[in-house]
Amino acid sequence: MFKKVLIANRGEVACRIIRACRQLNIATVAVYSTADRDALFVHQADEAYCIGPANAKKSYLNREAVLMAGIIANVDAIHPGYGFLSEDALFAKMCAQCDITWLGPTADLIELMGNKAAARKFAASRGIAIIPGTFVLNDLDHAKQAAKKIGYPLLIKASQGGGGKGIRLVNNVAQLQAQLAIARQEAGSSFANNEIYLEKVLQSARHIEVQVIGDQAGNIQVLGDRDCTLQTRRQKVIEESPATFITQAQRRELVQMVHQLLDNCNYQGLGTIEFLFNQDRFYFLEMNTRLQVEHGVTETTTGLDIVLLQLQLAANDARLPDYIPSNEGVAIECRLTLTTPTQVNQLKMFNFPATMRVDTGYQAGDFIPPFYDSLLAKMIVSAPTRSKAINKMNSALAQVRIDGVQSNLSQLQSIIASDWYQSNQFLVTTLDARITTNESTAKKGNLD
Repeated sequence: MFKKVLIANRGEVACRIIRACRQLNIATVAVYSTADRDALFVHQADEAYCIGPANAKKSYLNREAVLMAGIIANVDAIHPGYGFLSEDALFAKMCAQCDITWLGPTADLIELMGNKAAARKFAASRGIAIIPGTFVLNDLDHAKQAAKKIGYPLLIKASQGGGGKGIRLVNNVAQLQAQLAIARQEAGSSFANNEIYLEKVLQSARHIEVQVIGDQAGNIQVLGDRDCTLQTRRQKVIEESPATFITQAQRRELVQMVHQLLDNCNYQGLGTIEFLFNQDRFYFLEMNTRLQVEHGVTETTTGLDIVLLQLQLAANDARLPDYIPSNEGVAIECRLTLTTPTQVNQLKMFNFPATMRVDTGYQAGDFIPPFYDSLLAKMIVSAPTRSKAINKMNSALAQVRIDGVQSNLSQLQSIIASDWYQSNQFLVTTLDARITTNESTAKKGNLD
């Protein structure tokens, strides 16, 4: 087992990894920016090193600074969490060159799956259905011809995009040229790669994920599926495990596609394959070669600590489980996020009921830095059935107490209590459509 692990991340996920390391008696090293000097994860770690100013490019995205902290601390391994350097193939290579174990798949696989256009091509080569679209586009004429064939509406997507960024919606040919130029510029500035491709908008889709893990020999185990359909501006709001809208036959089909994609690839560590489900058919969307934000709902329904398992497998100190519990019950996760931040964002009150699992990087009294993501906490409940889990979440959200900052708590309460959510009748477009409708109604003076 590893003796010391550096966590190349911050906030909630850093606290989550520290918790798993403690269970295995692994010493932890935190790296932090000046804005996070007093953060909870810094205090929880056994050692901590400041690696730069608040600007993420000069701290959490600074490969050399993070790696130097690991060398100084004499760590065995580096866990990247999610975001920042978690899907950075170059950083994975740098760790290997310094004889530090990278807790994730090989750099080659990160590079392949991190490029969305290349991942689509790879999935198609393995006989997996992909969303109608193109691979990398060369010029405007190529784009116009492809768009005419695919049909509108469609999305212009950055090959290196992620987290909902680098995406532009196009409804007709008149918008195509202008949006292509904007998309290329955004992709170049955000991801240092201006390659883009087109993808058909599936109007009645739901978003489903499959959690996988691979051992050092490249053997793959599917750990469960999740329904991540509820999103706003392509950012997930509520997730469930398992996806209760699919049948057992469709679930077996998903598992088969995962093995079709990853078998004989020597995939190691955690990963998530994402699909859109449209008109009773699954379409490969992308793969994230890392720990996923919403991993907690899978842990809740399987009883596995998948971060702990990831560490054990990476150290060759465990084997893949022969049997995965068949998704006992239903788990629901609500993402509590900061909205309309002000100059001073202090959590004066931050209390949760004991009936929910809460993963957070904050505590009452903390100031929320305005430089990073808006996630305050992930709130998870589980019950034998979806309806009982909804009732439990509804009751638990009513007991959450947060003061000092503006959050989306009331929105979460409204969604969980709604008829359309409780009846499981929603699509990836539902939440954005409802928000747009409510904003339009409010502008007309009707605030009901």
